[in-house]
Amino acid sequence: MTSSWNAEHLELITLNDAVASFSRLFANTVRYHHWHQCLEILYVEEGFGVVIVDNRQYTMRPGRLFFFPPFTLHKIMVDEKAQDSYRRTIIHVDQHAIAKLLRHFPDNHRRLQTLSARGRPAFVADLAEMHPHIDHLFGLYARAASLSALSTEQIACMLMTLFNMLPPVQEKMTDTSRGIASPVMFWIEENYQKKFSLDALAAELGKSRSYLSRRFHAETGEHIHDYLNTLRLRRACELLLHSALPVSEIAGQVGFAEVTYFISSFKKGIGETPLQYRKNHVSRQRASGSAPGATVTESGYR
Repeated sequence: MTSSWNAEHLELITLNDAVASFSRLFANTVRYHHWHQCLEILYVEEGFGVVIVDNRQYTMRPGRLFFFPPFTLHKIMVDEKAQDSYRRTIIHVDQHAIAKLLRHFPDNHRRLQTLSARGRPAFVADLAEMHPHIDHLFGLYARAASLSALSTEQIACMLMTLFNMLPPVQEKMTDTSRGIASPVMFWIEENYQKKFSLDALAAELGKSRSYLSRRFHAETGEHIHDYLNTLRLRRACELLLHSALPVSEIAGQVGFAEVTYFISSFKKGIGETPLQYRKNHVSRQRASGSAPGATVTESGYR
C-alpha cells in the first residue's frame, strides 16, 4: 500500500488527552472505506447491516462485537430504510496507553496486544446472550465519559471486564512475549521529558538502532519518533487543561527544547495552537459545569 493510499483512507481519531472515546447512539452508516490509527471496538445493539473488512464481508446483527486493529481497512453499511433502527456503540482506544497499565495483568495484556496487532484480521464475536451485561457495562462507562474524560485505569478495567466475556482469541500472528514495541513504549514513558536518544534506548534494550526502528514500525505501524511526539502532545494536553502553567513551561516539561517548535508540532498534531486548545476546552468544561484546571490568559504563552 502506498503512503498516498494510506493518507486517503486514514480517519484520524483525535483523543487529545483522553485514552478513549465513546459513542452510543442511533447512528448514520459509514459508507466509505476508512481506517483509524487506534483500536476500534464496534458493538451492534440493534439493527442489521454489513461490515466489509479487508475485502471480507461480515453481517452486522444484534449482539455482534467487532475489534478492528489500527490501520485495518473497513466500511460499515446499513440499509437507508433501516438506519432508524440501527444502534451501536463505538469505542476508540489508545492501545499504547492501556498496554502500559496491563503489563501487570499478563493474560489481559497479551489479549490486548493480539487484538490490536497491526496486520491481523478483525476479531468478531457473537455475544447476544451476554447483551444485558455488555449493555450495562457500556452504559456505566458512557455515562462516566459524558461527565469527564475516562482515566487509563477506568478504560483498562472496562476492557478487562469485556475480555472475560470473549471466546478465545487466536494469538499465532503475534508473539507478544518477544515483541519489542512494549519495552520501547515503557522506556519512552519514563524518559519522554528528556532529550530523546535512540542510542540510549538501543543500549538499554540491548538491540541495535536499526533493529529497534524496524521492529517497532513492523509491530505498531508507526515510527518511534512519531510515538514519542504523540505521547508528548498528550501530556501537553493534560497540562493545558489541568494546570495554569504557561505554554513555554509546558513545552519544556514534555520534552520540547524550543517553544516555537512545540507550538507548531501541537498545531499539526492536535489541530489547534496550545492557547486555542486551552481556551476552547476550558470553555467547554465551564459550559458543562465541571471545574477547569487552568486559567486562560491572552498575554505571553499562556
